[in-house]
Amino acid sequence: MERIPKGWLAVGVLVVLTCGVMLWQGISTSYTPAELQLAQPGQDLSAPSDNTIQSPEQSAPSAEKSEIVVHVAGAVKKPGVVRVPRGSRVDDAVMAAGGFSSQADPDSVNLAQPLEDGVQVYVPRKGESVVVEGRVGAVEPTPAPARARSEGSTGRININTATAEQLESLPGIGPVTARAIVEYRRQNGGFHSVEELLEVRGIGEKRLEQIRSFVMVR
Repeated sequence: MERIPKGWLAVGVLVVLTCGVMLWQGISTSYTPAELQLAQPGQDLSAPSDNTIQSPEQSAPSAEKSEIVVHVAGAVKKPGVVRVPRGSRVDDAVMAAGGFSSQADPDSVNLAQPLEDGVQVYVPRKGESVVVEGRVGAVEPTPAPARARSEGSTGRININTATAEQLESLPGIGPVTARAIVEYRRQNGGFHSVEELLEVRGIGEKRLEQIRSFVMVR
C-alpha cells in the first residue's frame, strides 16, 4: 500500500479544521447562545415563540361599551346630557341630572322605564301638558283629583279655600307661589276677584292668563 506523504496529510488536517471553524461560525451567527441553550431536539427554531408580545388591540378583548348617553330635560336641577351605566332606568338619569326641581311633577314620570343610548328623558312640570311620543319617562297626564281641580260643579279651584297643595296643581304655580297666594289671602281676608291674584308676588299678566280658566272666587 502506497504511503501518503506527510505534507499531504498536514494539508488534509488543515482543511478539516478550517471547515469545522466555518461551520461553527455559521451556527453562532444564526442563533444566539440563549436560543442554542433552549433549543430541544427536533424543535423548529424558526417557529414563533409562545411568549411573543401582542399589541393592546390584539390582547384586549373587544368589550361592549358599559355606558350610554341620554338627554335629560324639563324639571330637573341640572338638565343636559348625562352618562349612565348600560341597563339604567329613568330614575338613574334623573339622579344624574341632579334630581327633580321644585317645579317637577314626579308622578307624571315612569321612573322604572329602561333606557337606551341616545334617548331623551323629559320631566314635566306641575300642570304641564305632556307630549309622550319620542320622549322617555313622560307619561300621559291623569286628571287631577277632584279636590285639587274643582269646586262644586264648576271644575275650578276656589282660591279663597284651596290649600297650597291644590294651588300647586295650577299651570305654572310652584310651591313658593302657592304659599304666597295663601299668605296674601290670610293677610287680606281673601280674594275679591281673580284679577286680584296680580297682587301676589310671582304672578303677572301672563301667568294669570294661564290659570284664569282653572280658578274662581267664591
